[in-house]
Amino acid sequence: MVIIGAGPAGMMLAYQLVSNGVPVRVLERHPDFEREFRGELIQPAALGPLEALGLLPLLVERGVALPNIERRLFVGERRRVMVPGGQERGSLISQAGFLQVLHELCGRHPHYRLDFGTTALRTVRENGRVVALETRHEGAEGRVEGELFVDCSGRNSGLRKDVGLQVESTQVPADVVWLRFDFSDQPQALPEGVDVHMFGKGVVTVLFPTTRSRLQVAYSAPGDLGGLRKNIPELRRQLLPTIPARLRPHVEAKLDERTESQFLRVIVDRLERWFVPGLLFLGDAAHTMSPSGGQGLNLALRDSFAAANHLLDAIRGGQPLDEAVFQKIEAERRPEAERIQAMQTRVHRMVMAPMFVEHLMFTVLGLVLRLSKKASQGGQGFAPVEVRYGVPVSRLP
Repeated sequence: MVIIGAGPAGMMLAYQLVSNGVPVRVLERHPDFEREFRGELIQPAALGPLEALGLLPLLVERGVALPNIERRLFVGERRRVMVPGGQERGSLISQAGFLQVLHELCGRHPHYRLDFGTTALRTVRENGRVVALETRHEGAEGRVEGELFVDCSGRNSGLRKDVGLQVESTQVPADVVWLRFDFSDQPQALPEGVDVHMFGKGVVTVLFPTTRSRLQVAYSAPGDLGGLRKNIPELRRQLLPTIPARLRPHVEAKLDERTESQFLRVIVDRLERWFVPGLLFLGDAAHTMSPSGGQGLNLALRDSFAAANHLLDAIRGGQPLDEAVFQKIEAERRPEAERIQAMQTRVHRMVMAPMFVEHLMFTVLGLVLRLSKKASQGGQGFAPVEVRYGVPVSRLP
């Protein structure tokens, strides 16, 4: 089996398959796991399987996971409102550290291979089925053949267009500037959880600690955020008033041209169908999520758990890995992805309101969720996902 993309969905799927004896080759276009800003909050819906597999304790032991992290929502600096989806505690996990651990565990098996610096350019099809990929590695083009391909390469996957699948998009009035600051000189100043501050008319700032005593800040507002990222004086003027007072002087002192940053264009879309013969799409490659609520990482992991279940069901039952298996995976995972995307677009519309209206809407939403007893669904997931063939770390060779 060939997996495109060594992100959370791809590596988690690789681990489940490899540990159950399935040969896997992973293609990753980056040279290593240390790359762009990504979501790091793993919520209860995905934490359970990681704990059962023994992965979460290992990540904590390695120092790449911060457990017992709460996500909190504020209108302005101090007025706290209920998080849509309910109060929840998860873990902040360094994606680079997490992926490295999965790579090491997969590497204990001789039937696992990871090719860094390898880009999947286009598919090769015979009789309508994907049978190979044309690739590029260190400037040279090549070909990778396989019986089955799973694209977990994220929102920028070029294979979606290559195979001619249609994309359903939802317009979202938001983009994000991500910033990362080194707080190793004053770790006591870091927030204890993931704090979301909303200031009305589309202005939102998210702050959370990450491993190695760093502070990550996501700033969203109307306008040209790509240009704002490069204009440090103007970025200071807009961003600093949205930073909590106790953190503001620290961020002000550290924000300059050397600050790590990235511009993210927010997209909410999904494929009309998640597969073609021989090729399955998972995670953001199938359903690109907004950063709202930190759901992308968690859905990617849950997609991989469901996909592994159905693929291993077919393998152990001697059934072909064909579109019937792909259809089962999509049928299980699509409803939750669509429901969360709908929730994300509603939240985006709510944060565009003036701040006093925003406060009222989130307060009413919190009351409705409490009365309907659905407050915990966001963090717990809208659909049960089990790990039927999980091999705990302790049982690996």
